[in-house]
Amino acid sequence: MTVSIVFFLIALIISIGFFGKWLFKVTRVPDALLLIGAGFALRTLTGVDSEIFQLAAPFFGAFALVVILFEGGLHLEFHHLLKSWKNALTLMSLVFTVSLVLVAALMHMVFRYPLLNAAVLGAALACTSAAIIIPLIREVKVNQELKTVLELESSLSDAFAVLITVTLLSIALDSNANSQIGMLIFSSLTGSLIIGTVAGFAWTWLMGKYLGGQQLTYLMTFAVMLLVYAVCEFVHSSGVFGVFLFGLAYSNGPHLLSRFWPKPRQKQKVWDDTDTDVDIRSFHAELTFLVRTFFFVFLGLIFEPKEITLMLLTQAVSIYIMILAARYMVVKVIHLKGTAWEQRHSAKVLFLFMPRGLASAVLATLPIQYGLTGTASFVNITVLIILFTNLAITFGVRHIEKAAPDIIEKTNDTKAKSGIKPK
Repeated sequence: MTVSIVFFLIALIISIGFFGKWLFKVTRVPDALLLIGAGFALRTLTGVDSEIFQLAAPFFGAFALVVILFEGGLHLEFHHLLKSWKNALTLMSLVFTVSLVLVAALMHMVFRYPLLNAAVLGAALACTSAAIIIPLIREVKVNQELKTVLELESSLSDAFAVLITVTLLSIALDSNANSQIGMLIFSSLTGSLIIGTVAGFAWTWLMGKYLGGQQLTYLMTFAVMLLVYAVCEFVHSSGVFGVFLFGLAYSNGPHLLSRFWPKPRQKQKVWDDTDTDVDIRSFHAELTFLVRTFFFVFLGLIFEPKEITLMLLTQAVSIYIMILAARYMVVKVIHLKGTAWEQRHSAKVLFLFMPRGLASAVLATLPIQYGLTGTASFVNITVLIILFTNLAITFGVRHIEKAAPDIIEKTNDTKAKSGIKPK
């Protein structure tokens, strides 16, 4: 393959990604489906062996997770976070736990997978996709509280899934780690919390006081982001969770620092948002688009449809049913503010927004990297789950947006009868 052909393929993939983004705005079809299909078509046409790409999966996957979760942290506003963290944390923890238990029980008791293998697959598939939900929910007409809950749930569940999956793999490969599971999880979260938050506030201060308005600040921010990931992993903490907290602290740092350490007005500019901050958000949005596009194409490249047997398809469908059941049960206990009509509408949105994607795909490749036997089918099962959940949300988003005007009208009627002025 010549250099010109490689450049042509890169340009083609980026163009397909741009077209997919435009297509989503028009049809609400997630671009993940188009990009996975493009990757599979590309491999079929070029005849490239998928094993070549599978070797790169852990490294590319980890990088993609870091970029996506930093993007998630950058766009979460702290005042919205304070209002919605209880519902988001409840939704994430319950959905993750129930999904993991149901999927693991299904694969162990029905399909006779070893228990730890089944638990690893359950953890990989228990998280919703921040890479799909965050850009998707910003385009859909729902209230801000619901957007924040779903963004926070997907961002936290990605990080939590990485933490639990890696912990389970450590237990599977080292029997001595079984007695230390609680300490492993606690130390991982604590290290990420300290490193990510401190780094975010420190970088906010440096950017505001010394680096604001200078060139190449995004590249330095990018370097710090990778450094946060590396340091967290070095001290056996969750690197992706640390990066998410770094983005959250950096994004909200000016507001929080000026609130807790108020300065005279002439010095307040140290904490204020600058044009540099806008540039960093813009540049990182471009990088996020590029990474998402290439990763989903990459997923299509390593997908092996020839290995999709009737048994494997049955397993994937059964897992999907378990995921639906877990989501349905948990949504029943989540209560958001609003009228009865708004609450019913919110419940539908919470139920439908459960696509699997980037994190699940990355985690499905880890057992092979760790040398865990009996996990060769995990990648293909995960791709099928990604397809099922993304097809479901494609039709679900259309239903939600069609129902939105009726919900607004009924809510206003209810408020008018109660003597409340409609918004």
